[in-house]
Amino acid sequence: MVGRDERSLGEQVFHRIAEAIVAHDLPPGMRVRDVALGQRFHVSRSPVREALHRLERIGLVEILPSRVTQVTMVTDQMVAQTLAYAGYQAGLAVRQSLPVLTPSECAQTLILIDELSQEADDPAGASAARRVLFSYLSERSGNAVHHAHMRDMEYAFERNLRGAALPPASVSRPCVAGLREAVRRGDGDEGERWVRVLHGLAPLPADREDPGISGGARKVPPARP
Repeated sequence: MVGRDERSLGEQVFHRIAEAIVAHDLPPGMRVRDVALGQRFHVSRSPVREALHRLERIGLVEILPSRVTQVTMVTDQMVAQTLAYAGYQAGLAVRQSLPVLTPSECAQTLILIDELSQEADDPAGASAARRVLFSYLSERSGNAVHHAHMRDMEYAFERNLRGAALPPASVSRPCVAGLREAVRRGDGDEGERWVRVLHGLAPLPADREDPGISGGARKVPPARP
């Protein structure tokens, strides 16, 4: 059984390797060895192996059958899958947090939404603003398990979505406006639906002033001819 000190060391190594991957000090496709990483971080192989398995679970490395470990490549498919996953997890954070935000937390959330809107034309800036907003809400969701997972996944979100753009202004503007209104009302269900639209996981409602939750269900857009 791993002791408390060993777990703490494994935690530190996890963050240091993840940060190196995000910064491209360990670039995509690079093969890494637990011995070399242990020497780099002045630790034994055990916490390095623990960290690598944790990094594999969030998709930053892959451990091949030959026991070779390499940093994963950022493909178009990975970007799309990461964006979808981020959208669902961000929506969950919004759903859980909005009903329990304090007035000061609500005010701070509105500021973060405005900062996201201001970065809409800069993919890197928008990606960073999304992470700050949804991390803030995840931390205030009251769900420690979800927030712990989101903290780990932020490394994958930062690396994989660095250049991922928001939807066009015709979509993102009503999404931001709808999310702002949901925050003011403390409506987690409405906020989650707007987050999904923002991440391309649901269509923009035909009536942009209506978030599409009439009767408790999102309106289905008409079928194309």
